[in-house]
Amino acid sequence: MPSYEYNKEYAKKYMGKLDEIKLRIPKGQKATVEAAAKAAGESINQYTQKALLMRMGLTEWPQPAEKPEE
Repeated sequence: MPSYEYNKEYAKKYMGKLDEIKLRIPKGQKATVEAAAKAAGESINQYTQKALLMRMGLTEWPQPAEKPEE
């Protein structure tokens, strides 16, 4: 299998385990968030996830509820 096909399959498998939220911030503030994340030694994703958890009063993501079998 060519490497790009492997990468597509890996990405599909990995991304299937994640939910996605699009975050919109005021124009020109992306660099501000990037700088804050960098100063904290985190990626933007890590930085924003930590901010969300703190705002929700959590230290880690709770386990999702089990889906009933169909």
